[in-house]
Amino acid sequence: MISKTKRRSALLGIAFSIIAFSASAQNKAAMQNSTPEQRAKMQTEWMKNKLALNAAQIEQVQALNLEYALKNAPVLQSDEKKLSKLKKLKASQKEKDASLSKILDASQYEKYQELKEQMLEALKEKKQ
Repeated sequence: MISKTKRRSALLGIAFSIIAFSASAQNKAAMQNSTPEQRAKMQTEWMKNKLALNAAQIEQVQALNLEYALKNAPVLQSDEKKLSKLKKLKASQKEKDASLSKILDASQYEKYQELKEQMLEALKEKKQ
């Protein structure tokens, strides 16, 4: 049996993957009802604004966001159990973060991690 903390952490990881970079309820709804291409575009815009990406980074981040949005879409739409989905999406997010660390400079990646943590904390507070 998975501990409540581990399960909550995994759920938050999935939530981040699904609604990554959304700041409002309207954006959250838009993310959940969007195509992978639309999600990738929204994520890229958010990152462009929050991380001050240069033109080359924008192009690379857009491609990466699209790659992972397409990769995660079948998982999100599958009939698999939540735990199985959680594991797959968490692994996918870890891979994506590793790729991002090669695109972003050190300060941008640090800020990205901080913003991601803030979003996860906000989700934790909403769940309690």
